Amino acid sequence: MPSSVPAARPAAIAPTGHRRWAMGMPFVMAPRQPWCWPIVAMPGPGSLGKVPAMQHLAFCLVVALGLGTVAIAARAELPERLSQTGLDGAGVRAFEPRFALWSDGAAKRRWIALPPGTQVDASQPNAWRFPVGTRLWKEFSVDSRRVETRHLVLGADGRWEFASYVWDGADAMRAPARGQVLTLPDGKRYDIPSVGDCIACHAGARSPVLGFAALQLGPAVPALLREGLLRGAPARWVTQAPDFVAINAAEHAARGYLHGNCGHCHFDGGVPVPLRLALDVGGRPAPVDGAAVLRRAGTRNPYQQMPPLGTREIDPQGLALLNRHFNPEILP
Repeated sequence: MPSSVPAARPAAIAPTGHRRWAMGMPFVMAPRQPWCWPIVAMPGPGSLGKVPAMQHLAFCLVVALGLGTVAIAARAELPERLSQTGLDGAGVRAFEPRFALWSDGAAKRRWIALPPGTQVDASQPNAWRFPVGTRLWKEFSVDSRRVETRHLVLGADGRWEFASYVWDGADAMRAPARGQVLTLPDGKRYDIPSVGDCIACHAGARSPVLGFAALQLGPAVPALLREGLLRGAPARWVTQAPDFVAINAAEHAARGYLHGNCGHCHFDGGVPVPLRLALDVGGRPAPVDGAAVLRRAGTRNPYQQMPPLGTREIDPQGLALLNRHFNPEILP
């Protein structure tokens, strides 16, 4: 470790949202969860945030449920109201990923806004890079009722800020950084993620923007190129949408589902387990242990479930799709 990195200080157990010191920098304690969390290097008295290799994942801590918390860097606050974030402004466009993340049946809408005159750098087909000032929103609705809108903003320092907004009438208010639990009209529990939850999924991915990507947008990519919103993309994308190679429709659907739900962690250089679920443009899916995938997708035991965050309910359609691919011989 470079000598400029300050010595680690113990990250004491504390209620979520409390500021503490770890690695010589201020952090907010994230909720207690039984999985591996990324630690994001942020500006502070120390210089860890200046080390490129440490900008998203320097370590991984496996935290036992109820036994500890993981330090997540404190960030500047985004606006209090969703109406102040620019969602209704010029240049905001809707988009829809092909392989949506399962969110316990919630309906979702998504938008992105690029600063005027800027482009997305698509020179790395599997890891797009976004211009400073990029903003994204994702709205969650349950039973046709808007519940939450999540917001991402790429700051001038090159790091992403995250916030969730809870709907109340005609506007939505920013939720606490520690997260929030809602009770819906039907009595169902709804979890608003903490900033730490957001970081856990986005910060360690090949690109922090998970849904606006080559394979996720697929057939929409040529139009983006013609509009001049992408630069550095392969020339063939003008007429041939990016995709991966699948032997049949069942494999395409199943491996696309795993890419959208699991690939942001399970890629070369991601979580240190032998399970590669991310897809590459133009490539074949990596071999995987289908039984292990089905076992983890088919449980909500918090120590075993996949994905580990953002879901309390098994996805029946997704599980059936995976079964059709991994166990075709036992299906009618």
